[in-house]
Amino acid sequence: MRALFPGSFDPVTQGHQDVLRRAALLFDEVVVCVMFHANKTGRLPITERLDRLRAAATGLSNVTVDSHTALVDYCHGAGIDVVVRGVAAFTTWTTKCPWPA
Repeated sequence: MRALFPGSFDPVTQGHQDVLRRAALLFDEVVVCVMFHANKTGRLPITERLDRLRAAATGLSNVTVDSHTALVDYCHGAGIDVVVRGVAAFTTWTTKCPWPA
């Protein structure tokens, strides 16, 4: 099964690296894709984000790194079966959750 882990990765965090390692264990192939919008600028250039992701993927033989502007188009073109996402700021969200956990 081919999985896509999309994100801005601006910058790459330990949380991103953790999700990437876990996804590499679960799926046959994982593509980490820096998603960007041509009219927006991030803190880090796309090339630096790609380099940092390649470094984070060292030793994970089933992981490749790419970039694209449109998630759905990328998934269709690359034959992606699953999209992998992490949960950011979960503890903050649960403390502000309006209903009981």
